[in-house]
Amino acid sequence: MLRLIAQRGGFLARKHDGEPGAKTIWLGLQEIAVFVEGARYARQLN
Repeated sequence: MLRLIAQRGGFLARKHDGEPGAKTIWLGLQEIAVFVEGARYARQLN
């Protein structure tokens, strides 16, 4: 699950890349938060 979040933040997940860093995870979480906020807004419109 952590790698999926990191991929949203730009982590490429190649075979020899190692584990994602804190900044990449943070960027992924920010992108997910924006999506959730947009989904909440869209539900309010209906």
